[in-house]
Amino acid sequence: MRKHFRLDQEGGKSVDFKVTDKYGKVWPFRLYTRNNGHPKPVLTKGWINFVKKKKLRVGDKVIFFVHENGDQLGIRVQRSIKLLDQEHWAEYM
Repeated sequence: MRKHFRLDQEGGKSVDFKVTDKYGKVWPFRLYTRNNGHPKPVLTKGWINFVKKKKLRVGDKVIFFVHENGDQLGIRVQRSIKLLDQEHWAEYM
C-alpha cells in the first residue's frame, strides 16, 4: 500500500486517492500530513461525507485494502455485534 500513499518528497503534504466500496461506488479522499510536529496522517477531503453516507458509529472498523489486481484501493466497514455474550465483527455496508 505504500506506493498508493507516497507523499511528494519535495515538501508535499497531501495526496488525493480513490477507493471503491463493495457496491462499486468510488469514494475520493485526501490523506494529509500536518507539519506542526504531529506527523500522523489524517483523512480530510471526502472523509466526513463517507462517514455520513455510511452512517458510521464510534467503534466501527474501516478497512482499506489493495484489490487483487494491485492497482485499485478498496474500502470496507465492519460493525461489532454481540451473539451469546461474544463479540463478532460483521461486514457492514
